[in-house]
Amino acid sequence: MYNPFEKEMLIKTYRKSKMKLGEFCMLHNVSTMSMKKWMEKYDALGIEGLAKGSKIDILPEGVDRTEENYKNEILKLRIENERLKKNYTVRTTEDGRKVFVRLKEKSSK
Repeated sequence: MYNPFEKEMLIKTYRKSKMKLGEFCMLHNVSTMSMKKWMEKYDALGIEGLAKGSKIDILPEGVDRTEENYKNEILKLRIENERLKKNYTVRTTEDGRKVFVRLKEKSSK
């Protein structure tokens, strides 16, 4: 039984390969019918389509699933990632201001 992330990986791997669907499915021990259904769901709804009926929920309850909010969240995460690469974090001061603080360098022993 594959989880939604594994299904997505199989779909992307198949689409990059030059194999016939039957050969690919046999190699990965998946039925051709299942793979076709997964691709339909993935094309229609993305990874959330693969997660429907699964025990794994891609997003927690209460998260707005609109495309605009996805874009905003991705932008926030990219900014945070760049900040962390440069070894900074954001802290809130006692008076409510947000300030950038340089994280301490790891000492090498």
